[in-house]
Amino acid sequence: MEARKRVKKMEDILHRQLDLMASLRNQLAEVEASQADFEALLAYYQSQTFMEDLSLEEKGHFMGMTRGVLSEDGIYNLLFDRGEVAEKLREVVELLKLPQK
Repeated sequence: MEARKRVKKMEDILHRQLDLMASLRNQLAEVEASQADFEALLAYYQSQTFMEDLSLEEKGHFMGMTRGVLSEDGIYNLLFDRGEVAEKLREVVELLKLPQK
């Protein structure tokens, strides 16, 4: 009976790990595919156009619209989050490697 429980537990772990790897692979592909969009957002944030839009925002030009992109912290927080995720990925990469015997 113990052997059956052990095999069942290991089978569950195997399937969970396979699901996690598939999900991670998909997420990484999405991040990679969206890099050009991120770069466009960053270029906008650093542009004169952003400053002009920010000025229009202060005059109420965008009322009734979602406009988090014009917040003081929106893009900055995204940049900070990306840096934190990049650091975590560097740490996790060692966990993903096969253990050395």
